[in-house]
Amino acid sequence: MRRLLMLFGAACAVAPPRFLALALALTGSSVWAVGPAEAVGTRRPAATPLAGLRYTNAFFPGTTYRAAVPTPEAVLGFGLGDRAASVGEIERCLKAWTQASPDRTRWVEYARSHEGRPLSYVVVTAPTNANRLDRIQEGLARLGDPRRTTDDEAAALIRSLPAVAWLGYTVHGDETEGSDAALALLYHLIAAEDAATARLLEALVVVVDPVMNPDGRDRFVKMIAENRGVAPNVDDQSLVHDGYWPYGRGNHYLYDLNRDYLWAAHPETRGRLHEIGRWLPQLVVDAHGMGSQATHLFSPPREPINPYLPEGRRRWAEVFAADQARAFDRHGLLYYNGEWNEEWYPGYTDAWASFRGAVGILYEQARVAEDGVRRPEGRILTYRESMRHHVIGSMANLLTLQAHASDLMEHLYATRKSACATNGVFAGRTYAIWPTANRSRVEAFVDLLQVQGIEVYTASSEFTAAEGTGPLGTKASGLTVPAGAVLVPARQPLGHLIATMLDPDVRFSGPMLAEERRELLQKGRSRVYDTTAWNLAQMYGLELWVLGMEPAAGVEPWPAAAAAPMGSESGAAGVDAAEDQSAVAYVVDGASDASVAVAARLMEQGVRVRVAEKPFVFGNRAYARGSVAITALDNRTSQGDWRASLHATARDQGLQAVPILSGFGPGDLPDLGGRHFQLLEPPRIGLFSRGHYSANDYGAIWYTLDHRLGIRHSHLEEAGGNDLSRYNVLIVPDRWGRSAPETSVAPLKEWVRAGGTLVVIGNSTASVTSEKAELSKVRPLPDVLGRLADYELAVLREWLGRQSATPPEEAVWARTVRPGLTYPWQIAEGAFPDEKELKKRDAWQTLFMPQGALLASRADTNHWLTLGCGEWLPVLVGRQPVLMAGEGVEAPIRYGVWRAATPSAQGAAGAAERPADRPAESGKSEKKEPPRVGWCALPEGVELHLRLSGLLWPEAAHRLANAAYVTRESLGRGQVILFATPPTFRSAARGTERVFLNAVVYGPGFGAAPAVRP
Repeated sequence: MRRLLMLFGAACAVAPPRFLALALALTGSSVWAVGPAEAVGTRRPAATPLAGLRYTNAFFPGTTYRAAVPTPEAVLGFGLGDRAASVGEIERCLKAWTQASPDRTRWVEYARSHEGRPLSYVVVTAPTNANRLDRIQEGLARLGDPRRTTDDEAAALIRSLPAVAWLGYTVHGDETEGSDAALALLYHLIAAEDAATARLLEALVVVVDPVMNPDGRDRFVKMIAENRGVAPNVDDQSLVHDGYWPYGRGNHYLYDLNRDYLWAAHPETRGRLHEIGRWLPQLVVDAHGMGSQATHLFSPPREPINPYLPEGRRRWAEVFAADQARAFDRHGLLYYNGEWNEEWYPGYTDAWASFRGAVGILYEQARVAEDGVRRPEGRILTYRESMRHHVIGSMANLLTLQAHASDLMEHLYATRKSACATNGVFAGRTYAIWPTANRSRVEAFVDLLQVQGIEVYTASSEFTAAEGTGPLGTKASGLTVPAGAVLVPARQPLGHLIATMLDPDVRFSGPMLAEERRELLQKGRSRVYDTTAWNLAQMYGLELWVLGMEPAAGVEPWPAAAAAPMGSESGAAGVDAAEDQSAVAYVVDGASDASVAVAARLMEQGVRVRVAEKPFVFGNRAYARGSVAITALDNRTSQGDWRASLHATARDQGLQAVPILSGFGPGDLPDLGGRHFQLLEPPRIGLFSRGHYSANDYGAIWYTLDHRLGIRHSHLEEAGGNDLSRYNVLIVPDRWGRSAPETSVAPLKEWVRAGGTLVVIGNSTASVTSEKAELSKVRPLPDVLGRLADYELAVLREWLGRQSATPPEEAVWARTVRPGLTYPWQIAEGAFPDEKELKKRDAWQTLFMPQGALLASRADTNHWLTLGCGEWLPVLVGRQPVLMAGEGVEAPIRYGVWRAATPSAQGAAGAAERPADRPAESGKSEKKEPPRVGWCALPEGVELHLRLSGLLWPEAAHRLANAAYVTRESLGRGQVILFATPPTFRSAARGTERVFLNAVVYGPGFGAAPAVRP
């Protein structure tokens, strides 16, 4: 330590003073070990004066503070707002202030980030409230569940309880001013001696969550330090303000935590969900930063407004907004609301809170990283002033809550009471998830609901529902609900949140739909800020039914903890040691997504693994395709106790390795030694990063590899001179946009030919689907408009291959050749328009591509990439390329599900074929030409189901129908696998995530041709 301080002192001797405080912050040191101010020959010129950079306005002018509470400057060692405080410095303030004021504060650490940093909040209130915080939480819990509270009891609780505010800052780590503003606010609330603050704290319990994303914040604070110069920089394009890839917005996995409230994938969110559930705040503030040249935005938002937001939410948002506007007006500040800010996606902090009965409020302050930013009007917006805008807004909101405390607690109670009403909008509605052998996915889905505080039940026996609506809009009466179904009644306190999470078809209002189309046509952009679809069950690839009833008899609560996994500490459950040792093989059922992790982790331990591409039966037990088989013969030379590794690995994933005494499959079912049990090649994975890759997609893939598989992999620089021979799987994430520079494919081409598996996602597919790349036969739709007939034929051939019909036997066995042979392309009689017309149509349809819609997509259940999938699965589709797969390309998943046409659909199709000015002629036979859906004919008697949820304009539906979601093709000894859209979106798309895991883990064994081992 002494040597470190000596070196540090020497460095300080030549460093400008403005570097020193940050250096100390990053080292966590509070010791100033400095040498002489300047050494000979090292003097640097001082920064020239910059008018407007000094902002001296106090956060709370004229306030007297208690001397017992140390000032921010005393704790930090620099003035609050002189620069962005690090997470460690913020924690130091929280600790010092709560220790100095134990009678009015409570410091709670509620989670640890992926990098081990604490997430903490401080409760500030009057001493009379601080002494009964546990009782306050108990009272709020009763108020929040009207099923066990009468109106009179609720009124008494409202009179006796303080209102609760939850103020959260910096969920995006590079929006730094929010956390420093939180320190200014906290110090004032804790230390101020004025009567107004005392009255505020008597009426309220204020919870301040100053750093919602500690990993992202400290990453960005480090970037500021790396790009800081001698002189202050006020150019917002400078790296000191903007940072560099991957920036500071996301957490450790670069995840946008302001989208995680639906998915609860990360510890920061899960901890916060739990604590907000305990406090039931009536006000939730989410303070952000935005573009440096903007002003200040606050709620309420504009349309589209989610239809399940509680009644009264808009009215209260306007009350808060009016008070906040008056506060800003008093200080002569500029602001706005609405404009780009809408409230459709329910996974934002403020929207999510509003569904729970709080008033959620968003702030967006013009962002400054440090010093200041020169604005269009010529003045400099300083970091400290930017902080002060957040402080003004926060105090205004607290004062509004104080003024309307009883009414806002009544709003919470009324919201939840309406959700529980026997004659309310949620009465007689239950969301049911059909049971599946993929137990790990079901348990993950239930865990997600339970962490939200949602009550979940299961059917202990089958029962009949009078009516229900199922996948693809199927209507059923007298519906049998199977035993084991997951049941989520909408009529419970969180009914509004449940409905928006699970309703399969949330729709815009009519006026909003018209406004969205106008925006697309006039400006070429959507009015929707995020995805238009998010249904949890569909994202998880689970079968969802909406029942027109409430849970019946025979329904019991789902256990709070996950069911005990199969297997036990001793190894294979129910199998004696002799049988275990005499097994010729072991099987882990592939229905579970966790089976892929078992295979990957076993191979990492040196165990040889096979995977079945077909269902099979061993020992009177049926196993799904995709099941993992580990044979004694394959592992006869394995080092160590491979059986112990197998049982431990399976048990860790909640699965069982079943011993197999014979590899004989009855009848035509696969035998263990046949070609349907593919020996896998251990994956050696490289993941490209940096450059123009999407940090969101890269982070989601990284998270998936870490948390679904838990196996080693390498992150590679995009432009690095990497030795690619070390890897047999390379993953190319989505790019920021189609205009981003393409990936260099020259080194990848030879690597694939040598046996590599190349997985390319989203906009990055443009690099490999061009003619010049010579890597893939797949093409984007605009490139093949002159050859659509070839791609149409590929789809029709696929459709015919799915049919069980064959020519009449007499025609097959005939000795003579008969005329009248038919061909697939005759289904689509009629030429396509000329290429010029097709280009015009495609450009028009491209305007209406979805902002994020869930599409029903058919799966080839004979392909190894769809192991663990059913006949169709939901796919989230945005504005990524439309991939066209023709001859020589496998397309295991395409957009659209074929179903027999209903009579009404057939009639509509027939009407669509006739020109508008020519009515159907009765009594005349008319040759009908099957209609085309987009670029592909629709076979007679068939309709294509496509939209599951979200906004999908007809133009986009025609462009996307029958296009490939995932493709696979050989190149030399290797293969190229393309995903049209990110399959690991927000770590929430469990259905498509399974396809990605198959590609990465099974690809080297199934699709590539590894060399024979000596």
